[in-house]
Amino acid sequence: MSLITTHAAAETSTSLFKQLMLGNIVPDKLWLCRRFRAKFLLRSLVFPVTTVKYMRQFSALPDMAQALSIQGLLPAKPHRPYLYAGLSVAGRAAAITDHYRFLSQMKDGLLQQQLQSATATVMAQLFGRQEESITLQCAPGRFDREGEVTLELLFNQAVIASLSFSLINKSGVKTLLIGGLQGPRKHISSEVIKEATKACHGLFPKRVLTEALFIISERCGMAQIMAVSEETHVFRSLRYRHSKSDYFHASYSEFWLSIGGERQADGLYRLPARLERKTLDAIASKKRAEYRRRYQLLDELQQQVRAGRQHLL
Repeated sequence: MSLITTHAAAETSTSLFKQLMLGNIVPDKLWLCRRFRAKFLLRSLVFPVTTVKYMRQFSALPDMAQALSIQGLLPAKPHRPYLYAGLSVAGRAAAITDHYRFLSQMKDGLLQQQLQSATATVMAQLFGRQEESITLQCAPGRFDREGEVTLELLFNQAVIASLSFSLINKSGVKTLLIGGLQGPRKHISSEVIKEATKACHGLFPKRVLTEALFIISERCGMAQIMAVSEETHVFRSLRYRHSKSDYFHASYSEFWLSIGGERQADGLYRLPARLERKTLDAIASKKRAEYRRRYQLLDELQQQVRAGRQHLL
């Protein structure tokens, strides 16, 4: 929800900070709460250098007003754990500004629009074995601690897998960093996932989602893809170690290893440059027809994501 009560955005970091504190700019309803604004002020005083630098860089972004209207808590975001456990306040601030700077510099205008849209945007529309609807859509970060963009896979209009990421500069390398990989909500039964897997000719939803992400990373001009493990997920941060421990049961490492990921010294995984496929000759003859259908589905997915399409939901 966006509740902007004054002219679009402050021209300087000082005036933006001041107007947020006074409640003159309200990009999210939480800014109406005096207690929230007081916490923001206190944390800014605890990290003055980083906060001032972040507010200055954020205010200088060409699309600052648009970003603020979509993600209204961006000014306060570096003060909380973000993207992966162990990332410093300065690192969080840099990661956020990196993402929006990369977007502003993107030459692919359609992809830029899709990644910055305030509403979900369909990037691919496929049909399964029995003509089931399989939709790939891009949306603003649904899980704001895990990244600025969420990629979702829908089966017959129900979200069955989602992946959150940000575009950052990691050690001087343009990096798409995956901060979270989610399965379906609790109300969606395991039978639905089985049906979706069958509709995709045996491909698991997370694999389909990851295949699309590799094309998006390529279109974004990223040099590598990194991903959190279960140990480095943001909910493993000291601040959330007790309060969020019951909410996190994912085992990321097994999946990243299954697609060729390599664990790094910092606990993150570096994913391969491309997802490998078995050659049909290496597959038992009785399974080749199914694998051929899998590859056709993936080829169509890649073609649509690479070409770009736009359809606001």
